[in-house]
Amino acid sequence: MADVAPLGIFGKIASQSAWAENADTLRRRVGEIPTEERRRIAEYLRSGAPVIALMGFSEDILGDKFVRSGGTALMSDGRFFWRLDAADYVEYYGIGLPEEFIAHGAARQWIATTLSRGEVIEVDDRLAELRRSGVL
Repeated sequence: MADVAPLGIFGKIASQSAWAENADTLRRRVGEIPTEERRRIAEYLRSGAPVIALMGFSEDILGDKFVRSGGTALMSDGRFFWRLDAADYVEYYGIGLPEEFIAHGAARQWIATTLSRGEVIEVDDRLAELRRSGVL
């Protein structure tokens, strides 16, 4: 459980201004997820367990399609972790995600595992390690 991996570009803590620096990287991945798959993947991302809840909101850095309250919060399914607003980027733009994650979610029929309190604490401990090492 404690060996959670970042979900590509979405696996980082960043303020709105720092996150905006990723716009070009996101633009290059627009449309990689087919329209018919976006909603269920986005629902999976939204149903992950909140591990680090952060105040504020995130704004769409590619256009004006969404604003997400708490969008910089980090979510997890026990295997990966991601920003909450990753779901919006997938749903509205089809931003591509790592193949390992797509295989992982598809194998679970896009139903996120419910994490126990202890498992959330394990993930949080791992994220703290990553922050101390400079990865996050």
